[in-house]
Amino acid sequence: MRIKARCFFKLRHNAVVCERTSAGGVLFYLAGMGEIMKDVHKKVLSQIVLGFLLGRVNLFGINPIGIAYFAASYTEEGSKLPVGISVILGMITVFPMENVLSSGMAMLAVVLAVDLLEKRNLTVRMGHAAILLCAAVGVLTAFRLSLMPHSPSEIWMGFLETVLALVCTRVLYDGLHFLLHAKKGQNPGNEEIISLVLLGAFGVLGLPNIVIASISVVLIIVYLLTLAMGYCYGTGAGAVAGAVGGCVLFFCGWESSMIGALALMGICAGMLREQGRLMSCLSFFLLAFALSFLVEQSIPEIGELEGIGIAGAIFLLVPERFLGKIRIHAGGWEDNWESEKLQNLMRYKLKDFSESFRNLSVSLAKNSEDVSIKQGDVRSILELMAGEVCSRCENCESCRGQIALLRPEMFGTMAVACEQGQIMLDQMPSEFTKECIHQERFLSEANQNIHLANMAMGFQNKMMQNQRVIAEQMREVGDIVGELSEKLPNVQKLPADLQEKLRKELRKRRVILSDIAFYEKYDGRLEAHLRGRTWRGRYVTTREVGQAVSEVLGFYMMPREECRKVFPREEEEFIFEESAKLKAVTGVSRLPKEGEDVSGDTFSCMYLPSGELLMALSDGMGSGDSASEESEQVIELLEKMTEAGFSESSALRLINSIYTAGEEARGFATADIAVLNLYQKSCQFVKCGASTTYLCHQGEIEQIEGEALPIGVMSEIDPYMRKSGISAGDYVIMMTDGVADSFVAEDGELAQLIEFYLEENLSPQDLADRLLDDAVSHWDMEPGDDMSIMVVKVYDNICTAGGVFFN
Repeated sequence: MRIKARCFFKLRHNAVVCERTSAGGVLFYLAGMGEIMKDVHKKVLSQIVLGFLLGRVNLFGINPIGIAYFAASYTEEGSKLPVGISVILGMITVFPMENVLSSGMAMLAVVLAVDLLEKRNLTVRMGHAAILLCAAVGVLTAFRLSLMPHSPSEIWMGFLETVLALVCTRVLYDGLHFLLHAKKGQNPGNEEIISLVLLGAFGVLGLPNIVIASISVVLIIVYLLTLAMGYCYGTGAGAVAGAVGGCVLFFCGWESSMIGALALMGICAGMLREQGRLMSCLSFFLLAFALSFLVEQSIPEIGELEGIGIAGAIFLLVPERFLGKIRIHAGGWEDNWESEKLQNLMRYKLKDFSESFRNLSVSLAKNSEDVSIKQGDVRSILELMAGEVCSRCENCESCRGQIALLRPEMFGTMAVACEQGQIMLDQMPSEFTKECIHQERFLSEANQNIHLANMAMGFQNKMMQNQRVIAEQMREVGDIVGELSEKLPNVQKLPADLQEKLRKELRKRRVILSDIAFYEKYDGRLEAHLRGRTWRGRYVTTREVGQAVSEVLGFYMMPREECRKVFPREEEEFIFEESAKLKAVTGVSRLPKEGEDVSGDTFSCMYLPSGELLMALSDGMGSGDSASEESEQVIELLEKMTEAGFSESSALRLINSIYTAGEEARGFATADIAVLNLYQKSCQFVKCGASTTYLCHQGEIEQIEGEALPIGVMSEIDPYMRKSGISAGDYVIMMTDGVADSFVAEDGELAQLIEFYLEENLSPQDLADRLLDDAVSHWDMEPGDDMSIMVVKVYDNICTAGGVFFN
């Protein structure tokens, strides 16, 4: 007792001393605890309100969302009972009582099962809760259907509710866990972003559809959230928020086109966020107006314009400090350098896409098409002529010619006249020519109406053709964005010891690094982004820095071509990428047709931003300047689109749409493409009407022939594609038909000739020159067509063949 009393007195004495000496620290501690409790109460309240809204979500007469949200919340620390009650109360406001009782029993089953498992010292996680909820919903649905008469559709809806309860529990858990436990500055993952967007979308869907003065509150909220997500988190989050928001509006009764329109609007808001809120909001409004006019061919309704305007006004009135807190809470694109690099990558790609579409729009503006006329239009023309000419004739009451105009055979006559552009007197019925006393005036009025009808039909047909082209391009864009999402680089975190080692190695070379980020591309190549500067007045070349990076990582890293060759004294960003396993050397030999100064063939040889080598060859129809113009346009557009990230096949289909949509008749051009991935040791061949390509792989010569039509022949094309492996010592030989047709007299002559030259181990340029000389010799040194040959030979990359490169 004495010991306990002494200890108690000592503790009490220390407390008094602390109170006297550090009363401010105690007050600070209590204030901090108050802030923590305040934050906890906010999260619990948000959880309850969200549960009420999700309980109101009605998907085809079922609500798996509310019960899935309860199951996901039940495994988290927080108010479990209030969340369940809020979900039930939300259901009562929308669903019949039998549905509410069924959902309540499923939730009760989860509570009892979890309690039973926890009493047996078993930890229940989200996956267990999802399975328990799925089983409870399935059993209750089967029991209800066994007691009552039901239709096959009710069985399917019961199965759908069971599956959605399982899936939604898993999907909603990530976002809920992030809301309850995320620390300030913590970066949400892709799954968490999608889950958060779905939670917000279902919450909006649970709101009552309130319309004030023809303005929907739900529409305003969806526009506001899409704009805010794009501005705060970038193009990716803006696209996801817009697509999900469009789905919400679709369930609320809007058109399905809102899904794609809102996705594009979210991307637009994310692209222009660095220009400020006003520019993002203005572009958001203008794009909404343009898309509405493009899809519906009319000006948007006043309610929609007012909804966008109100959402934009609210967005502009929100303090920048509040938006900054949202960005920081989500990881912060301003403070997270690696995330900023990813956003910049996406933004640059989309900018290149938009530039390509602008080039396409110039061609699409010149579209036209032949028109056809319908029977109803013929009847309208005849009635109009009878009203304007016959009604003013003094012989109107006794003339029987106007009766002959409305006979069925006259419709066919007028249809032929509309195709001809005018109607002649000998095409009119004999009864009309006998009775009508103003034939010339009637025919003049008829031809004028035919001209106006042709103009109107031509305009409508032109609009429809533009819509078809735009729809085809939108489909291609969807494919491209899908490919881009698969090819986004993965952020690789360099271990702390290697980071420190890299900093020390570069510091020895008088280079100070402020930031380091590593990305792994879709093909497995590593890319390093280094931000730094030199110090102590010494300039350091990027080659020296690349050597230091290679020594630390264990494989050769080389600076990109667009990087500066020397590290400056001011801080700057430099990009290094893993060197390819192979390297390529090319050779080109060309000759125009005899009598022509310009060749109709055009070629390209360039490295794409992805590191792949693009070899392209196009042969325009005919020869001379016109053929050269056709092939040059194909190659130029192909270069721009592939640099922007378009796949070669998508680029060719879009280029073909330019040719077929043109107002004037145009020629056609072939396209022969070989894309060499020197890192993965593969080669992709794409052909549209091109001649045979010869691939010498590991000593075997293979002929690659494509049966696809040239560009511009038909409105839709399907390029021939084939992929093959390549290795050191391989050759790829591409040629136009002027060369290939020179050897048609003897079957297999060209293949034997190539095999003979390959045995001499010629360089690519020498091989191209030899083949061209042999082709010209078949024309007695006067070529009858444009001739072009491209040869590429693959070698082992010396820098990577023996490991890390050292000087």
